[in-house]
Amino acid sequence: MVDLALQEKKKNKIVDFKCKRADSSGFSDEVISKLNLKFPQSYTDASIMAEISKALKTEEESQACLLPFCHTVEAEAFGGLINLSDGKFGPRTAAYAYQSVEELLSLPDFDFSKGRIGEVLKACQILKAQGEKVVLEVSGLLTILNSLIDTAKIFKAWRKDPLTVEKICQIIAENLKRYFAEAQKTGVNAISYADPAGSVNIVGPKYTEVIAKSFTYPLIKEAAVLAGEDCIIHLCPKTSLILLGLGLAEKNDLQFAKGINYVEACLSAVGQEKIIGQVCIKDSHCILCHGKIRALHLLP
Repeated sequence: MVDLALQEKKKNKIVDFKCKRADSSGFSDEVISKLNLKFPQSYTDASIMAEISKALKTEEESQACLLPFCHTVEAEAFGGLINLSDGKFGPRTAAYAYQSVEELLSLPDFDFSKGRIGEVLKACQILKAQGEKVVLEVSGLLTILNSLIDTAKIFKAWRKDPLTVEKICQIIAENLKRYFAEAQKTGVNAISYADPAGSVNIVGPKYTEVIAKSFTYPLIKEAAVLAGEDCIIHLCPKTSLILLGLGLAEKNDLQFAKGINYVEACLSAVGQEKIIGQVCIKDSHCILCHGKIRALHLLP
């Protein structure tokens, strides 16, 4: 396991977390065969999603069911054009739905009553009703935009017309807040936020800082209000290191039994802390040798 403490020695220094699971998607031949999955139907039906999630939990020997199975659900809810594929490779952007930054000012609000995003929430409810521990993964700003438009146009506009980009960010943030709230209503045990397309090694330190201060920090701060006795906010370690590196958060270690599984520790932290984030939530085989898990406290 990567020791984040070693990466945080220099204050206000943004560093990246080398994640091996950031772009993992698709199902094994065994899962597809065992459940007799058909595509694209398997990506659009809540009951099938729930069965797949349980099968993946067993295959990964995890303590929780994860949903959804890709980073494109939010973009699709914003009108993105997504190719659901055959299941082996996972959903991918088929083409950019928006050709200009100005078009993004008319992004539709999430409609949780229909589409894949609605089915994902229903699948969470189904799993909870079956007594499962459930983690909902939510995609961040750049990951969403990357499926909607050529992001080179976003960064160009950020230099020439930052107010327009700020308005677009606000639209996305408001809808993600609504998504967090809807997820919390389903009874999920954790909501895991990740923005792999927004890594510092991809967008550079300047825009990493801009996005963290104007988007990620206020979003997670509001999302943390939803955390309580039954739900916790989990951050991708890339995001955790950005917030810590910029001095927007401080860490607090929770001590559990030595050798505890990371996902088990995350679930055990529910009700004790509001925000955690040390390892990829998909890393079901990660063992915390010292039994410590990282909690984050956002600073005023």
